[in-house]
Amino acid sequence: MSETYGFSKVSSRVLKSDLTPDTTKEIRVMEGVPTEGGPTSFELTGLSKEAVKVFAGNREYYISAKGTGSVAANFGLLDVPAEIERELLGLITFGEGIDAFGENTEPPYIAVVAESEDLSTGDPVAFAMVGGKFNRDGFSLATKNDEDFTPEAGEYVFNAVSRSITIGDQTEMVKVMRAYGTANVESLKTVVLGTSTPVG
Repeated sequence: MSETYGFSKVSSRVLKSDLTPDTTKEIRVMEGVPTEGGPTSFELTGLSKEAVKVFAGNREYYISAKGTGSVAANFGLLDVPAEIERELLGLITFGEGIDAFGENTEPPYIAVVAESEDLSTGDPVAFAMVGGKFNRDGFSLATKNDEDFTPEAGEYVFNAVSRSITIGDQTEMVKVMRAYGTANVESLKTVVLGTSTPVG
C-alpha cells in the first residue's frame, strides 16, 4: 500500500465494559454532510515501540522493539453535532441543550474507524482504533471581522488501548488495524464496530 489521499469518513461506536461493541448504541458517522459534521485531519502516532539496545561483548547484542508505543490519534473534526460530542466526551447533560465538564465527566470506551483512499490506486483504505477514549482540551472564540469567515475544526485526541480481535481462526490483542480494498474495509468495520442493526 502506498500513501493515502483524503479523509472521507469517520465512524465510531461506544464499547461495553468488556470492550465489545455496544449494540444498543448507534454507529455514529461523520462524512461531511452539511450540519452533520465531518473529518478534516487524522494523525496516528506511537505505532512503534522505542527500540532499546542491549549490549554484550562490547557491542550491540540485541534490540528490543516488540509491541507498540503509546498509541494516540489526533482528529480534526468540523461541526461535530452536540449529541455526538456529548457521547464521545462523556459530558454531563442537563436536559436538552445544556451540557457540562466536571467531576462526573467520563468518556466511554469507543472504537473508531477513519477512512481514506490509496494514493496510487484509489482503493478504499481504513485505519481502526479498536478501543480507547476521546478527549478535547478546550474551545476558543474570536471576534468577527471584515475577512471571510473560515471555520476551524475542533481538535480531538484519541488514546488507544488494546482489545482482543478475532478474524477467522486468529485472535490477537491489538490497538490499531488497517485494511485496504472495499471488501476488507467493510469487513474491518464490522469486526471493530459491530453490525449496524437498528437501535431500539
